Amino acid sequence: MADALAVATGTAREAPCDAHAPHKKIEIARASRTRDEYHAAHMKRLVIALALLACNKPDTSSSTQAAASSVPATTPPAPFTGALTGDRVMGSKGIVHPFDAWNGANAKLEGQMGKATLVKNDRYTWAVAQGDDCFYTQVEKQKDGTVGMVMDPMKVSKGGPIMNWDDCLTGAGVRKEAAEDPNAPGPPTDGKAIGVLELRDGAAKARSKWSGAKVTVKGLYLSTTNLESNGTPMANVSITAAKSDLKNVISCSLADPKAVPAKAMQYDPITVQGTVKVRDMLTGGGDKIVDVDLEACTMTKAK
Repeated sequence: MADALAVATGTAREAPCDAHAPHKKIEIARASRTRDEYHAAHMKRLVIALALLACNKPDTSSSTQAAASSVPATTPPAPFTGALTGDRVMGSKGIVHPFDAWNGANAKLEGQMGKATLVKNDRYTWAVAQGDDCFYTQVEKQKDGTVGMVMDPMKVSKGGPIMNWDDCLTGAGVRKEAAEDPNAPGPPTDGKAIGVLELRDGAAKARSKWSGAKVTVKGLYLSTTNLESNGTPMANVSITAAKSDLKNVISCSLADPKAVPAKAMQYDPITVQGTVKVRDMLTGGGDKIVDVDLEACTMTKAK
């Protein structure tokens, strides 16, 4: 046994070549098995030690979750209460996106620009006019409580795109729809014919009373414009209040495009019946005016 341990530790001495040689080989074999068993035992102890270390390792995942749960939710910014400027409007780009939750998105927008300057039909507008420039952005609120359309902030200058100019000035409160005159008369209810000036003046002052009303109008035939929309022929007749008066003109879209009298001459007296349509229009200079026309008209040439 002593010889085996000597072999295992590398201190064995070579035995003389005599009758004990077979015994030497057996001892060397035993020494090899002993060395293997030693390594196996050592590995076993190492595995057990590692297992114990793993068992004693703190649960970092649970502590991480606990730390995360202790972090307070992001507080929405307080609404901006200062004077809205073009820089603040232009700086709102990218703050919100379509399908964001509306409440959180609106809080961010109000934190940047304050309360919307105009809310109409779930469309929120932030706008401010500065000299001959106007800055605005628009964001829509969807029925499901999320953000819909998001318009990038835009700077519009006087003389630029007239529709954007009008939207911006309206959103900024600079341009407002004319208030109706509660004392202005409505259209006649007895079918009596009225003049072009009476129609335009009455509808502009009390559009809610005139819009959609069926009226009879007399005036002077000016011209006919024939056109086609999606393969359907159409005809619009222009009627003026007086000769050479191109300011007080109404358009009458005919129910039957072929109903224009064949021999109608410019400034011939005519009478038309139709449905009043009142709408806001923009001039080439960006000014808003009230436009009054007739739809589904029938006409006769005065005798």
